[in-house]
Amino acid sequence: MYAILSTSNFHNQAQALAQKLSLPLHTEKVKDATFYLYYSDDGLNLIATHLNLGPLHLDFNHGALHQRLQRAAISKEPLARAVGLHKNPNLYLCDATAGIGREGCLLASLGARVTLVERSPIMVALLQDALNRCNAVWRDRVDLIATDSCDFLATTKEPFDVIYLDPMFEAHSHKAQVKKEMQYLQALMGPQEDGDALLTAAFNSKVKRIVVKRPLKARCLLDKKPSFALTLAAYRFDVYLR
Repeated sequence: MYAILSTSNFHNQAQALAQKLSLPLHTEKVKDATFYLYYSDDGLNLIATHLNLGPLHLDFNHGALHQRLQRAAISKEPLARAVGLHKNPNLYLCDATAGIGREGCLLASLGARVTLVERSPIMVALLQDALNRCNAVWRDRVDLIATDSCDFLATTKEPFDVIYLDPMFEAHSHKAQVKKEMQYLQALMGPQEDGDALLTAAFNSKVKRIVVKRPLKARCLLDKKPSFALTLAAYRFDVYLR
C-alpha cells in the first residue's frame, strides 16, 4: 500500500500529490502502508517501511547526482560514446527506462535533448519534483513523460535519433550489494522481464540507433547480436545501428 504523509508545513503539497496519485493522505504512519511519500524542506521523499535504507530523495542541485553531472565529459563517458554524442552533440534521445533519471540527465548535461519515459507513478513524482527544483542549464533540454514505454514507442511521432534502454537486470543473480536507488526500484516495480518487449518496440519505431545497457555476462536481448558493444567492468552497452 502507498500513502502520502502530511505535515503542517507541507500540507498543501501533500494534499495535491495525494489527489494527483489517488493515494490516501495521512498525518501519521499507518500499519499497512509499505511506502510513504512525504515533503520536507529538500523536496519530495519516498520511504519504504520494509527497507532499512533511509528515504529516497532525488536532487540534481546537490549531492551525488549533482557531483556526477558536474564531472561528466563526453570524452570520458562510455554512454555518451555508445549513443554517438561524440559525433553528434545535438542528439534527440529517448530514455525509455528513466528510473531516477541519472543516465538521461547525464546525456542532457552533455548537450543532448532528452525525453524521459517512466511508467511508475511514484518514480515519476520523485523525478518531476527533482526536475522542478533543478537550476542547471540542461534542465530545459529534458522532458518527462509518465507512461508505459512500449506503448509510447509504438505511438510516438517524435523524430528520435537514439533510443536508450536500461531494463532492470533480471533476477540480480550477482552477489554485489545493489545501490539504494536500485533496491527502491526493485521494491516498487517487482520482478521485471520486459527487456525483450522493450527492444522489440524500439526496433519497430525505426529509430536509427538503439543502445541497451546489460550486465556484462547477460544474454543479448532477443538473442540478437548488436552492431557493436562497449564493455566495462560490470556491464556493457549493446549498440544496434539501423
